[in-house]
Amino acid sequence: MNIDLHSHFFPIEALSNPGRYADRAPKIVLEKGKLKVTSQIGMRAGLGEGAYDSLARIKALDEMSIDLQAISPSPILLFYWEEPAVAAHFSRRQNEAIQAIVKKHPDRFVGFGSVPLQSIPDAIAIAGEAKSMGLKGLEIGNVVGERQLDDPIFEAFFDAVQALDMLLFVHPLEGGVDADDPIAGVLGNVLQFPFRTTLMIERMILKGMFEKYPNLRLCLSHGGGLLAFNIWRLDHSYNLRPDFKKIIPQKPSGYLKKLYFDSIVHSAAALQYLIQVVGADRVVVGTDYPMAMGDFEPVRKIDSLNLTDEERSQVLGANAARALNL
Repeated sequence: MNIDLHSHFFPIEALSNPGRYADRAPKIVLEKGKLKVTSQIGMRAGLGEGAYDSLARIKALDEMSIDLQAISPSPILLFYWEEPAVAAHFSRRQNEAIQAIVKKHPDRFVGFGSVPLQSIPDAIAIAGEAKSMGLKGLEIGNVVGERQLDDPIFEAFFDAVQALDMLLFVHPLEGGVDADDPIAGVLGNVLQFPFRTTLMIERMILKGMFEKYPNLRLCLSHGGGLLAFNIWRLDHSYNLRPDFKKIIPQKPSGYLKKLYFDSIVHSAAALQYLIQVVGADRVVVGTDYPMAMGDFEPVRKIDSLNLTDEERSQVLGANAARALNL
């Protein structure tokens, strides 16, 4: 079974008719089958039916040779910038809508929810609700406002997620890019997204978070950013800094086995290297469907790699099934 852990779904009915806080809802424009969604931190436009219609999505899955797909919110709809009550409302609306799609097509989808991480009590409560309703994981951003994920304020949340045994799918957030500079706009996705993921996860490693939370399960989007290529530099720094050894008992590369990495690196050579570094048991399929920066031929790329049959089976689906507790 080929399983995709990185895709985004827009439950436009739930977002267009949110009930409370309608004035804070994202702007939804659907014209001639093309969807445009705008929130306070970003915009997605030109999205086809597969972005919001489950049957159209299933047709796309068949074309990509994907048997099962995890559908998650868009990162522009995590609502970290809102008041906690508003963010909690929209998290619940999206979680319920995503799980409704899963219930309608349980053989093709599993769901990832979201939580309002600017309010830890609300985030913990909604994580529990998400688990109870059947969602298999939570999508979180790389930062919450100015707070990095290694900030002690998030410790209670990570305790709760570890106890719930839910996968955390980590996706970088946009923002801080000059909208009037087209090059900055392109590099915001091409460079800043992977850099932000790399900064987040290297901070978490050096802070000893995978010692504190040994059963915490993270899946990093976009191949884990630059981590697989920068981990050796981080190891070298670790060997030079005795203060790091007081926090983590092994070099940073030893923690790669705590993580999952999606396959979206846009190069068979880069994907072969990623698997070589982190292991065939840590890489999962990602498409980022329906985003233009996605990879809609992941199975073909994986089939082209120099892997054993067992390794190929792991990457195509067995690792994701383990990550999802299927």
